[in-house]
Amino acid sequence: MSLLFPLASHAAPEGAACTKDCAAPAIAALVEGLKRPLPAQTAYTEVRFVQMLEAPLVLRGELEYQSSAELGKKVTSPYVENTTIENGQVRIERPGKPAKRFSLKRAPALAGFLESFSATLAGDAQRLARSYELSHSGDAAHWQLTLKPRDPALAKQVRQVLISGEANTPLCFEVEEAGGDTSLLLVDKLAGQPLADPPQRAALQQLCRGRP
Repeated sequence: MSLLFPLASHAAPEGAACTKDCAAPAIAALVEGLKRPLPAQTAYTEVRFVQMLEAPLVLRGELEYQSSAELGKKVTSPYVENTTIENGQVRIERPGKPAKRFSLKRAPALAGFLESFSATLAGDAQRLARSYELSHSGDAAHWQLTLKPRDPALAKQVRQVLISGEANTPLCFEVEEAGGDTSLLLVDKLAGQPLADPPQRAALQQLCRGRP
């Protein structure tokens, strides 16, 4: 079963925001429409813009979403790696190497992505609002949710998470770290999108917003 598929459309008036422990009605309607059945999977392309690297790192593979606390991420290119997040623990496996295990608390950016990804695909706007200040822009055709961490400790690591999509289909998850690094995940119909060499962040953001 595909992880991301279109459902009925919900309008998303531009500029609506909710800065307390709540979700504005328009945001709640949008997020509720993004709910997906479990378990499910989707192909993805991830582009990491890391300041210490000369060029962006492009990863391709598949995400397996099992529950709000369990996510599997398979990398098939440019190397093979399986990452499993379950019950607050992370396990990373590579062929021919011992598995690495550590607490999700040691990876704030990954924890922030998991929370935003899980709550979004659960259609749970109130859960999102407990962890993030929410705002959005766009319309029913192309929209963007902006999530700013409420927890000061997480905010020191993650500046914001941007979720972009069209109708009731999320297409991009962008995690902006406080230190300047960024990870941009393309899913659904954008997972197989040809990319420039090297990819440019501004061009990817335009693609995510439906402006090729």
